[in-house]
Amino acid sequence: MTQTMNTREGLQFFGRVSASVSHEIKNVFAVINEAAGLIEDFTLMAERGVPLQPERLKNAANSIQGQIKRGDSIIKNMNAFAHSTDEGVREVNLVEILELTTALATRLADMQQIRLTTGDCEPVSLSANPFDLTRLLHSSIAAAVDNLDAGDTLSVSVKPVNGGASFSLSVPGKDAPLKSDESFSSLAQAMNVSVTMDEDSRAAVLFLRAQ
Repeated sequence: MTQTMNTREGLQFFGRVSASVSHEIKNVFAVINEAAGLIEDFTLMAERGVPLQPERLKNAANSIQGQIKRGDSIIKNMNAFAHSTDEGVREVNLVEILELTTALATRLADMQQIRLTTGDCEPVSLSANPFDLTRLLHSSIAAAVDNLDAGDTLSVSVKPVNGGASFSLSVPGKDAPLKSDESFSSLAQAMNVSVTMDEDSRAAVLFLRAQ
């Protein structure tokens, strides 16, 4: 993979994630706007002498507060993702990277009616490029989602293995959702990551070695 191609594909990935996050933020604003409109309606009704219904007012306020918390979480994830480009290779908490990537890919899974969850993870840190690793994991999740049916659950996890770490993607009741020749394989090769199946062919395993 040439440096120019790698840079262009990296920028394209950053753009896709940014667009997805902006859609999520717009949804947050839409719900807040709707709840604010209801509060305004209640105020106008009260001015006309219609008794306020505290429960409806409380529900609208709770909706706004809930969306503010959701928006704050979205912004924190986007901030963490943006800072993944600050440095090259460094010591990375792989559980944190996986949780961030899962959060960034949730909307993608939701659009396909796939439930995306983080499975059992064991603490592990490794020397890696956080942006490239996030891109690789996001790409693998996207490829897995494309192979699943609406209603499926995709579980991702990570654990230390033989001086490196393995990321596992599995779907309860189904065979592994990935193959070794998926579209992200060139990036995996560039990062010295192997893509295999577990012994039962129930999970796709991405083995990462320290860089």
